[in-house]
Amino acid sequence: MFNKINAITLVMTLLTAPVMAANNNSGVDTNNSSFSNQDRYSDVNQFVGQGDNSFDAMIAEDNNANTIVTTVGGKKVTLKDDSKSSLADDWKAGFDLQCVDWKITGGCIWLKFEVFSVSVKTSLKVSHYSPDAIVEVFHDINDTPTSYAKLNNKVAKSLGNSLFSKVTLKGNKMNNNDSEGDGFHDVHVMGNPLITLHDSIIGTMYNQIGYCDSGATPFKTYMHSFTDIEWRLGIWETVNAFRYAYMSITDKASVQVNDYGANPAGALWGSLYPRIGRTENPSPFIGAAISALRAGVLVTNSSGIHTVMKMGNSTDGKQFFDNKVDLQNGKWKVLLPKKFAGKQCTTMPFSGVSNYAGTNEPKTDSRNYVFQMWRKYVCCERKGAYIGGW
Repeated sequence: MFNKINAITLVMTLLTAPVMAANNNSGVDTNNSSFSNQDRYSDVNQFVGQGDNSFDAMIAEDNNANTIVTTVGGKKVTLKDDSKSSLADDWKAGFDLQCVDWKITGGCIWLKFEVFSVSVKTSLKVSHYSPDAIVEVFHDINDTPTSYAKLNNKVAKSLGNSLFSKVTLKGNKMNNNDSEGDGFHDVHVMGNPLITLHDSIIGTMYNQIGYCDSGATPFKTYMHSFTDIEWRLGIWETVNAFRYAYMSITDKASVQVNDYGANPAGALWGSLYPRIGRTENPSPFIGAAISALRAGVLVTNSSGIHTVMKMGNSTDGKQFFDNKVDLQNGKWKVLLPKKFAGKQCTTMPFSGVSNYAGTNEPKTDSRNYVFQMWRKYVCCERKGAYIGGW
C-alpha cells in the first residue's frame, strides 16, 4: 500500500494546470436584485497585462462558464450560475485588507559575515494572512463546484479508480436532497489560482516594510480525497482515537469547533478529529466546513499516513515561522453558497449559522461548497545568520 501512496504523491505533483469546461447551468437564482456588477468581472480587460495570454484567456473563459443569460420580467439579464464558484468569486474574496490583517509583531537579529568583519543586523518581523488555497467540498466527482479545477478532479478520479477498489472509493455519500443524518464529504485542496497575482498586488503595498510571499503553488493539488484511502477508511485515525478523546477532555479548544455566540453552552459543530470524510453534524454546510478544516490541517500539519502534499513556505530570502492551520490559526471565507460568500473571514465557526432552534445554514441543492483558506504568515527579511528575535 505504501508503494501506491508514494505513486500517488508523485503523480499529484503534476496536477498544476487548469482546464475549462462547460458548466451545468442548473441552480441559477433568477432574483435579479441579488446580482450586481461586482458579482462578475464587469470588464475582463482590466486583467490584461496582469498575466500572460493564457491567464487572460482563462479569466474570460471562466467568467463566461459561470454565467447564464436568462429572461427576468421580459428582459434579458446575465446572472451567475449559483451552483458553481468562479475565479471572480476567488478574486473578490482574496483582496480583503481586513482579512490580510498585516501588522508588525517584532524583529529578528542576524549575524552578517563579511570578508574582514562580522556585524549585527536587524529586520522587522511582520505577520499577515494570505488566501493560499481553495477547498472544494462535494458529493459527486462528476459535478464539482469549480470550473478551473476540472482537470485536477478528472486525474484524481482516474488515479483513485486505478489504485483503490471501487467499493472503497464509493464511500458514504449524503443524499443531496436530505439535510438529516450523517454525511460523507469528498474534498479537494488546491493552491489558489490567483495567489501569484494576489502577492504581486498586496505585497507591493507592504513590501517596503515587510511582506511574506505565499508558499502555495497555483492550481497544485495538495490533497484529494479520491487518492487518499485514509480519508475513507481512517486506519491511522482509528488507532489514535483514544488520544483524540483525551485531547477533547484536556484541551477542548484545540480539537472541538463550538459556536458560543449562538448558545452560551456552545453549539457543537464537530471535532477536528478523526480527520476523515465522515462528519456527525446533520447540517450539510457545517459538515462541509468541518471537512474543509480537517483537509486544511492535513496539508499544513503532520498528516500521519494521509496522502497529501505538504504546503510549505516561499523561498524568497526570508526567515519564516510556523504557519500551520488549526482551530486558532488560519482563516476561512465562503465562496459557495454565493449568498453567504465573502461575508466573513474568520476561524471556524462562521457566525449566524447556528442558533437556538438548530441551524440557519446557507444551503445549496447540489451540496457543493467552496471555501477559501487563509494561512497566517510570520516572517523577517533575511540579513545573515539568524540568531534570535522578539
